[in-house]
Amino acid sequence: MRRFSTLLLIAIVLGGLFRLTNLSGKVYWHDETYTALYATGHGNAEAAELVFDAQLKTAGDIMQMQTAVADRGIGETARQLAENDAQHPPLYYVMTRLVLYVLPNTVVASRLVAALAGLLLIPATYWLAQELFDQSLPATLSAAIVAVSPFQYLYAQEAREYSLWALTSIVASAALLRALKSNRLSGWLLYSLSIVIGLYGCILTALVIASHGLYVLWYTLVRQAETRQTETKQIDARVSHRRWPIFRNFALSSLVSLLLFFPWGRLITQTHTAKVSWTAIAMPFPSLAKIWAGNLTRLFFDLNLDNTDPLIYSAIPVLLSLALIGYALVWSIRNMPRPAFVFITLLGGVTLLTFVGPDLLIGGRRSSVSRYLIPTYLSLQLIVAYCLSQQLARPGSRTLGKAATTTLLVAGIISCTFSISADTWWHKKNSHHNPEVARIISQAPGSLLISSDNNANLGELFSLGHRLAPDQALLIFTEPNLPAIPQTADTLFLFNVSKQSREKLEQSYEVTPAFAEGRLWKMEPKS
Repeated sequence: MRRFSTLLLIAIVLGGLFRLTNLSGKVYWHDETYTALYATGHGNAEAAELVFDAQLKTAGDIMQMQTAVADRGIGETARQLAENDAQHPPLYYVMTRLVLYVLPNTVVASRLVAALAGLLLIPATYWLAQELFDQSLPATLSAAIVAVSPFQYLYAQEAREYSLWALTSIVASAALLRALKSNRLSGWLLYSLSIVIGLYGCILTALVIASHGLYVLWYTLVRQAETRQTETKQIDARVSHRRWPIFRNFALSSLVSLLLFFPWGRLITQTHTAKVSWTAIAMPFPSLAKIWAGNLTRLFFDLNLDNTDPLIYSAIPVLLSLALIGYALVWSIRNMPRPAFVFITLLGGVTLLTFVGPDLLIGGRRSSVSRYLIPTYLSLQLIVAYCLSQQLARPGSRTLGKAATTTLLVAGIISCTFSISADTWWHKKNSHHNPEVARIISQAPGSLLISSDNNANLGELFSLGHRLAPDQALLIFTEPNLPAIPQTADTLFLFNVSKQSREKLEQSYEVTPAFAEGRLWKMEPKS
């Protein structure tokens, strides 16, 4: 087992290094640019007024909205976020602003916060697994699997609050288990603090609190009844009489946390708009199921195959991953200690039902958004880790367990290694092609890029701005009012405008695709 322990250690160390390597490598995509916008103390209206004024400007001009300035500090960060996007609590953005005092590079600074949270997730996972299983092998293996998970790695380099959410969810869960065991004031204060931090990091922490509440109910009701039926375990019977005080302490800790979050929670109810209404758009079930399978596979193996390879090729890791998860679930139902299994099932199940349930009942694509299901994916990784650790501990299954675990860890290491040097990946969504768009534009010296406010284009223009030269000429207008186009540019590019505007321009220009997948056209005056 010594060599195998070395493999686990190598996986954990590599996982930490992956998170801190090449932070500025992948495209700074649409959503991330809003992190930079608010963290630097700017707002939507101010940015739109600067960008969409139909005046000639440069990429450097619009990137002012992505750059920290001395007179816009933490207070302005919180204010802009409260006014423009209160559904995202301020902790991640404030932490980013603090880093920007030291590191002026917005991309690195904003992703460094995520990377550090992702790095801390590794020991936090070890702590939670230790509290759950009280064994070092499943705890170490859980940490190793999370460390080299390509999914966890990707969100540890994403300038959004989701790796912070993963960290606070795991820490709060471990703190709850510790508090339940000791029922001391210090334990409940730690739990309450972790919940407050979690809520100010991500509003979806409310789902984690709900899962904790259900577990405490099970712990104080079902577990208590089971203990009383066990007449031979007098110590457990004495412990059972202390479980109502435990429920009271949990309720008080949760109430205090919610009261401390109330000021920002009130802002959410007052200013929140339907910015996630797109998740309710219907999606055919086969397409939804395919996304589910792909997201589950990315917990362990991800070479971005769904964007570049035939389905028959990518089906192999999908089937293997689903088989592993399915086997681990069935095995854990039968063999995992019941308190641990109930806790893990509730931690992942509440989030899963919250997003999958409405999709199945009323339609939508909420459950296709992988970042919303982070507690579910962490729960599955804990289940797989425990199952494999028990196979490793049994002489009859040790060889198979070593083979499966080694394959899993090597697959994660390979996935992260491939991803490190890539300039885009599947989770970059509508900004996926922006690196290539920027390359095409940059290869045409003296070019002019024409664009508009079409289809939430502000984030896309900022994303391009991080890749374009500061002196790249821009002409960005508000639709449907076409601007006067100067004839001094050597090359005219058209990016992500509406079909109506493109058709109007075609009356005077030959408009041909320069990179259709990236929504980029080339314009030449008609003779």
